[in-house]
Amino acid sequence: MSLRVRIAIAASLAVIITFGVGSVVTYQVTKRSLYTEIDDSLRAAAVREARDAARSGTGGAGGANFGGQQSGRFGAPGIFAELISGAGKVIRLPAGEQAIPIGPNAAEIAQRGGTSLGTVIVDGMPVRVLVAGLRKDLALQVGRPVTEVESTLTRLQRLLLLAGIGGVVAAIILGIAVAERGLAPLRRLASNVEDAARDRDLSRRLPEQGGAESARLAGAVNALLKGLEEARNAQDHLVADAAHELRTPLTALRTDVETLGDPSSALSGEDRQHLAIALGREIDEVSRMITSIVDLARGARPVEESEVLRLDDLAADVVARARARRPQAEIRLDTEAVTFTGDPNRLERAVGNLVENALLHGGAPVTVTVRPEGITVDDSGSGIPLDDRDAMFDRFRRGRDVQNRPGSGLGLAIVRQDITAHGGTVTIADAPGGGCRVVISLPAASTVDWA
Repeated sequence: MSLRVRIAIAASLAVIITFGVGSVVTYQVTKRSLYTEIDDSLRAAAVREARDAARSGTGGAGGANFGGQQSGRFGAPGIFAELISGAGKVIRLPAGEQAIPIGPNAAEIAQRGGTSLGTVIVDGMPVRVLVAGLRKDLALQVGRPVTEVESTLTRLQRLLLLAGIGGVVAAIILGIAVAERGLAPLRRLASNVEDAARDRDLSRRLPEQGGAESARLAGAVNALLKGLEEARNAQDHLVADAAHELRTPLTALRTDVETLGDPSSALSGEDRQHLAIALGREIDEVSRMITSIVDLARGARPVEESEVLRLDDLAADVVARARARRPQAEIRLDTEAVTFTGDPNRLERAVGNLVENALLHGGAPVTVTVRPEGITVDDSGSGIPLDDRDAMFDRFRRGRDVQNRPGSGLGLAIVRQDITAHGGTVTIADAPGGGCRVVISLPAASTVDWA
């Protein structure tokens, strides 16, 4: 079922239910009002008839006849009055008068007093009756036909039914119109999105017009298109940069392979061995660069796997692996017990890249410090000029004096991406000993309470 149909049905049902409730309330209020007026007239008539009965001495040993039909004024329905004994019998009606059925609880009211209102049927005609106690074993019953009231209520029912049928038809038409008008901005929005998808044009922006909801939805789609455009541009730039950076090592690899495989080349066995070793190093360098490119591409995603970890233990693991790879290098570790919630693999990669860069481009001793305010890695090199520090986090960016050293220029870019994904920052400063200091600041890091 489409959204348009659902909206039309919902709007129609709302109107139908509202009209139905209103019709029921109208009918009940009208009925109560009409019957209240009749009941008031019966009470007034009962008071008059009671006075007449008292004046005529009704109920005495030889009392006069009492009651019967009395015509209403100005053609109004007449009032019928009769007396009820404690045995539930009609007494002292004038000759020729036919009693109306005795109302509910008439005998009991005659014996104990009180009043009662009800409706009885006389020759197929509804009559509203009031029974009121006069004295011990005597009650007065007055009645009035309510044919005109029932006719009025019947006509009201028919009118409300016809109005209800018309209201249902109008509700359906109104529901369809509301659905058409309400969904028009969404259809325009869907059409614009389909055009953008068909043309693969992520630079297109949707007009933020219409109602508040439509404008908000268009703004959300525009933000999504902007994010996708930025992601695609970043991907295109990464691919272009990677292709450019890989061209040189791949060219060198191809040259070395061709030289090694050329049967006419006058290479000695020792030269071939050196060339094979150089090939291995170049292959390792290309593999590391490809791995870094893949890590950089994957690192653009937000943190998906988080857990509570100890930053001091993470730094200790990184330093232990670095010492195993470079046993001759001096790496110092100064930590406090600090907890953080994050992705251990990405954080470990970030700290590992900083230690590797410090050993490769800065020089030992390298000091890794863990404090609640962040992680710092200091080296003993010549440092990085102030004007170059921000650019060092760009992809494939390398220092001025390290072009002949191994490395892809992606390490710091990966570090910044991983730390930014955790809501932190990475900055470069001067180390106290004159080298380079890289500072990782992470939010919500805290010391461990050993108590």
